[in-house]
Order: sequence, then C-alpha cells, then structure tokens
Amino acid sequence: MKKTADKIREYIENVVNMLSAALFILLFVIGLYALLDIHAVTVSARMDEEIQSMVPDDNTAVDINELKKINPEIRAWIRIHQTKINYPVVQAKNNTKYLTRNYRGEYATAGSIFLDYRNNGFKDDFSMVYGHRMDGQNMFGGISMFEDKEYFDQHKTGVLYTEDGTYDLEISDFAVIDINRTSIYNHDSNKNGNNAKVISEVRSFSKQSRKVEMDENTKIIILSTCDKDSRHYRNVLLAKMTKRD
Repeated sequence: MKKTADKIREYIENVVNMLSAALFILLFVIGLYALLDIHAVTVSARMDEEIQSMVPDDNTAVDINELKKINPEIRAWIRIHQTKINYPVVQAKNNTKYLTRNYRGEYATAGSIFLDYRNNGFKDDFSMVYGHRMDGQNMFGGISMFEDKEYFDQHKTGVLYTEDGTYDLEISDFAVIDINRTSIYNHDSNKNGNNAKVISEVRSFSKQSRKVEMDENTKIIILSTCDKDSRHYRNVLLAKMTKRD
C-alpha cells in the first residue's frame, strides 16, 4: 500500500515538474516574442540612409521635390526643434493607409507622420497632422513631453517645409483633448474659416499654454497623437504657421 502511495506521489511530482517546465518555456517564448516585437516596431520607425541624407538641421533645408521621387505622396517635412520630431509628412486619400506604412508606402508598424486626407496639401488655413505615439519619443511619442512645464517652456518652435514654401512654427499650446467633447476633428467643416473656434476649443483643454498672437486669419497646424491612458483622448500641439519670405 505504501509503495502504491509512493508511486502516486512520484507521478504527481513528475507531472507538476513537467507543467512547471512547460510554463517556464511558454513564458520565455512570450517574453522573447515581446522583445522582438518591440525591436521590430522601433526599427520600423527608423529612416533609411537615402532619406537620412535629406534630414534638415539648423543649417540645411529639405528639397520636397527630391523627397517626392521617393514617394509622390510626400507633402512636407516637419521638424520641432530640439526634439526627435524630424520626419517627412505624407498624405493619402484616406487616414488609414499610413497608420501602418512608412514614408515609402511600405508596411511598417510605426506608420508615418501624415496629413489629414481632407486638407489641400498645406494650403488650407488649418492643417491637421497625425502620428503614432511610439516609445523612445519616436514618431509623435515626444508630444507628451510638452505636458511638463519646463519642457514646454524650453521647446517653442519648429519648421515645416512644404511644396509651397517654408513655414516657421510657434507652439502655443499643449492639450489633452477628449474627442467626445470636441469638434476639431470634423475637419471638413473646420479646415477653412473657423480657426477662432478651433483655437478656442484647443485652449479649453490646454495643459500648457503661452502667449502667441493668433486670430481667425492666422494659419495654424495641429499635431495629434493618442493619449497613453485612454483611447478617447488625444495629445496635441497647436502651432502658428508663418510663411518665410
């Protein structure tokens, strides 16, 4: 009887050991997959050597016509000074294509920085630009940094190179917007002639703001990305666009 009990105990111990080993292997595989997935997403946000050679800095601009040889849907290049936001801007016939495609139109988890399909390039008085919130402040992941007052105070400007000219950007507000309580994403009804309303709505959600002279005749741009905590909120930067002579 004792031998039978010992055999049963040994059998149970063997089963427990095998299950523990299987669980360890499963957790290891899941962890490895997660690491590889994070790496793949990070890599997908990088630019290749050809376009890296065109990245603007304090001393160089960017040639949009050269960029359009890479992809005719490239409309501009946006750079926010002293941040990682320094990317080409594409535009498709919808707002879904570049959620999962890079500036070449190739599949990429990180997607692209893209202009709302309802904008007429950057000719409208209000332009809306989107990008994923990525780790490491990649793509538009750095927008959330502007919630910190010191960071906001130190990062005030940017530049937008377009087919129609170069615009200096003055960042006026960082806001966390509840998409259920705003109409700024109804872009067809807002893209021209309603800037006073758009500015007012953004400022009603502002976490950080500075005095930048703007009115209904000011050309503006919004940079929009997802909030880290809720699918119903967006982190946005509002900026004044001033065309260079």
